[in-house]
Amino acid sequence: MRKRSLRPFATVVALVLVAAAAPAAAAVQPNWVPQPVPASYGYSADVTSTVTMDDGVSIAVQVSYPTNLGTSTRAPGTFPVLLTQNPYGTALLDPTSYGSYYVQRGYIYVAASVRGTGTSGGQTDWLGARQGQDGANLVNWAAHSLDGSNGAVGLDGCSYLGVDQWATAAAVGPNSALKAIAPFCTDSDSYNDIATSGGVPGQFIPAVASVLPRGPQDNAQTDPISITSNDLKNGGPRSYNSSYWDALSVQSALIPKIVANGIPAITEAGWNDLFPGGNLGAYVAAQNAYFKRPLNSPVTAGQSVTGRYQAIVGPWTHGAHTNEDVLNNIKKEWFDTWLKGAPTGMANTSTPLHLFQNGASRWVDSAAWPPSLGTSTYYLNAGGTLTSTPPTAAGTDTIYWSMPWFPATYNSPPVSQDAVLDGPISASIYLSSTTPEAEVSATVNLVAPTGVVTKQSDGILLGSMRNLDASHSWYGSSGALIQPAHTFTQATQQFLTANSTVKLDIALMPNFSVIPAGYRIQLVLTTQPPSYHVPLTLTQTQTNNLNFGVYTISRAPQAASSVTLPLASPSMFTTSPVNWGPSS
Repeated sequence: MRKRSLRPFATVVALVLVAAAAPAAAAVQPNWVPQPVPASYGYSADVTSTVTMDDGVSIAVQVSYPTNLGTSTRAPGTFPVLLTQNPYGTALLDPTSYGSYYVQRGYIYVAASVRGTGTSGGQTDWLGARQGQDGANLVNWAAHSLDGSNGAVGLDGCSYLGVDQWATAAAVGPNSALKAIAPFCTDSDSYNDIATSGGVPGQFIPAVASVLPRGPQDNAQTDPISITSNDLKNGGPRSYNSSYWDALSVQSALIPKIVANGIPAITEAGWNDLFPGGNLGAYVAAQNAYFKRPLNSPVTAGQSVTGRYQAIVGPWTHGAHTNEDVLNNIKKEWFDTWLKGAPTGMANTSTPLHLFQNGASRWVDSAAWPPSLGTSTYYLNAGGTLTSTPPTAAGTDTIYWSMPWFPATYNSPPVSQDAVLDGPISASIYLSSTTPEAEVSATVNLVAPTGVVTKQSDGILLGSMRNLDASHSWYGSSGALIQPAHTFTQATQQFLTANSTVKLDIALMPNFSVIPAGYRIQLVLTTQPPSYHVPLTLTQTQTNNLNFGVYTISRAPQAASSVTLPLASPSMFTTSPVNWGPSS
């Protein structure tokens, strides 16, 4: 009896895995393995200076030079330059604190204070075109005016120091002295990855604005970053998607310029980052831009890719391990390839996407993202179950905005064979609310036979922000929605009519994880914001529209709530010959 009850679910999973196994999306690439090298130089004490921008503003810089090993004497000759741009002030500006690895291996390292911070002049902003132009000016100075430079420049840094590389690389123009960038701990889209999630403002930008050491000419009450911060906290214009955020989008606005400028990039992010897998959108956009495909489409198995644009996604939190030898050496070989012309072979790969496979504790190299477009859809059904077929009778479940500790939980039968969750997830939830706004979070877990629950992904969406942008959404091979995109504009905001059913397509974060046979897939719906990425804070207006809301979740045949997972066969993937970073 038990086997008969599970057969439909197991059959669907098996068919999906057979279909997903067809394209060989990942393969071993034996042509490059990083070769750690010992230090050849020492590093000098910092040399402090300023660089004048095109508008007359002075930017503070500190420079560290290679020295003869074991001495403080500057090494003879000229060297390529690595530049990092830091908004956090002189306490974190010292190049020897994180650039010494590269100086000891033949690079000059320059750390600049971002405009309006530290001892730099001007007013600070959240990235943007002005900071991009400052970066371009600094590149030109580092190539042509900096003592000891050989004229080749690269960009280095993590988090803000990673994100501002995109703006610089977009601003330098073709035939620049900028030869390569390495944006680590980075996102791909400022509005959706950092500023908000599902229409709920995040605390990240206001938190950064509150700790920036303002420069001598900056006014923290009126500078541009304060406008953005205040809007996010108070529901102002920049709390909605707009042309302001469009201009900051790495994947939409900056990547086409960077590719046109001919600048290679290697990026890094973590599955447990502030924005999990935040560099994947940039990877997809860069590959598509290089081959003149639509920017926002998935890179599918069999499509052409280039080793000029590579991405690493590890099992890490924000910034973890980025100043340790393994990742430093990978970046060094990247810079050696493009700034020194070293024949490393690093760019000669047909699988430039490097993913840590959670649950298998191994690295896998891929070309496509997602590696497979195979999907399986599970429907919310009676008794808190997930089934492979839609419900045959109407039913409902209820959650309460004021009581998020009472979620709606649904479990599948045990999976019959190993599978790989390999991409973004979509939860399509039909619901009605007693209030004009709804706040719904969806979490996908794996439940072991022992009962241990492991979170795989989550996402959130405000009901008023449900307008789907079909042209930027992703669909699996079966036509099922796997990565919903929303417009998030004030013009398309649509509040709920009390007790009228609407559909919310919730985008859950991507993952790359083994689902062992015997485990159950679990979906949890609640009104509590997701817990492991950018902290979210509702505006007062949003809170007023949510207070005391009661949500009725539909399980009817004509309004069948569901969750769609990308699933692939484990046989698609082989272990990478490269250690792309620590396994925890």
